[in-house]
Amino acid sequence: MRFLLIIFSLSILAGCASQPAAGVKAPPLRPLMAASPVKFSETRYDVRSYRDAAMPTLRHEAHVIYRRTLVPVTVSNELETVPRTSFPPASLMPLPASDELSAELATQRKITAELRAIQTAVADAGQKMQAQYALLVRQSAEAITLREQLEMERHRVRSSSAGESTPAFAQPATSANETSSVKW
Repeated sequence: MRFLLIIFSLSILAGCASQPAAGVKAPPLRPLMAASPVKFSETRYDVRSYRDAAMPTLRHEAHVIYRRTLVPVTVSNELETVPRTSFPPASLMPLPASDELSAELATQRKITAELRAIQTAVADAGQKMQAQYALLVRQSAEAITLREQLEMERHRVRSSSAGESTPAFAQPATSANETSSVKW
């Protein structure tokens, strides 16, 4: 232990005897401050209430913070800040008119007009399809009633022909293709 203490004390003494590096100069402290007189300027900052980051259960109320800054004496005393409420927030201020903005608005208007034209065309096509569907439903209902009437007429003709001879207007089918070509 004594050996370590001796080595430690020798290393400290050896470090104190070392010469500073040649050519390296330390900059003078505050050259501007020495050249011109300075004064303190206070700036006021209003801080809203907030929760402490280290302790979320701790809430700091709204308060004021003052910052002291060294400024040259030649600066006027008009360094006071203005309250936030004196100007509208940037999110509410309108954008300045520019060529890029007007071009973008014109493009959006054109797209909107095209979309409206497409919507009216789709609505018209939908109405036409509904009308066509209604016509097809009505025609299919008429076809079903005509088929039922034809079946009843065939049944009546067959029942009457069973009792009598074949009437002159009824002709038998000549081939199987003729009867199967008509499908209901």
